Amino acid sequence: MSKKFLVFLGILALCLAIVLPGPAMAQKKRFFGIATGGIGGAYYPAGGALAQALTNTIPDMVVTAQTGNASVANVNLISRGEVESGISQNNVALAAYTGDKESWKTPQVKSLRCISALFPETVHTVALAKAGIKSVHDLKGKRLIVGDKGSGTEFDSRRFLEAIGLSYKDLEPIYVYYAAAVQRMQDEQADALFWTAGVPISSIIEIATTKDVTFLSFPDAVIQKLHTRYPYYTPVTMPAKSYPKQNYPVKTIAIICLWVTRAEVDEKSIYDVTSHLWEKKPQIYREKKELASGAEIMAAAHEQGKNVKLENALLGVTVPLHKGAYKYYKEKGIQIPPALIPPEAK
Repeated sequence: MSKKFLVFLGILALCLAIVLPGPAMAQKKRFFGIATGGIGGAYYPAGGALAQALTNTIPDMVVTAQTGNASVANVNLISRGEVESGISQNNVALAAYTGDKESWKTPQVKSLRCISALFPETVHTVALAKAGIKSVHDLKGKRLIVGDKGSGTEFDSRRFLEAIGLSYKDLEPIYVYYAAAVQRMQDEQADALFWTAGVPISSIIEIATTKDVTFLSFPDAVIQKLHTRYPYYTPVTMPAKSYPKQNYPVKTIAIICLWVTRAEVDEKSIYDVTSHLWEKKPQIYREKKELASGAEIMAAAHEQGKNVKLENALLGVTVPLHKGAYKYYKEKGIQIPPALIPPEAK
């Protein structure tokens, strides 16, 4: 083979390399965000693990988890098109979708859609022992952490106080998030807190480890009042020893957190993230490479991830499914209640 011919082949190869796309250029990346919550809650580690699992298994998609102020803020971000999806309590999602003026102070989010139910969130009512708070009725006149403004916890706090017969006017509400709430309780700059989150929550563990605290139960009448008016508040009992110094069961309520999006997000993206949430794909799982679903990766990241199961995918869902998620669940033969069928699919 002549030297000139070899040079010609080299030039031809170079030209082809320039003209033809390589592996990196062949596949345009899709970017997909998940708005979670603050560090210290369940949304942050669960959402982060899910984002990593989806990025690892969907070849042309980069999924990122974004910290934020949780439910209310996440839904508002989604409604403005600033993020593709987020985690939200089912009661917050319902209020946004219906434009409930009593509970939802920003514009109605009629385009809100659900991808899947994730896990239950339990209401924690924790007081410093030295504050002398023996029941929730003793919160009157106290310094109460009610959650950060724009969070699902603060959304709930107003309703809990109403059911108890109190309002923000009867006490000193403190609007802070996880890390600041821990500091306030440790420095005794707050007497008690409400917190809606998956058990166990690291912030409550930290408080209970460093301070003498009391975990308060809701009276049966308060639980019944809340459940009657807002059926998505489900009576539950937090088992003894869920936290340090909590040697007794605690009667409280729980809600379900949802993974939500908006109708305008393209069907393929939602179908892909839904299927990869549930289908086993090659992952680095339990420190070795094996088949695992996004849900299993979430279970490894946080205790509440163990409750993310396909059989519970529609449990507590309060807004219609996205068309992409609806397509996946139909393929799986899952019975879909008429109220959850997306208007776009009817």
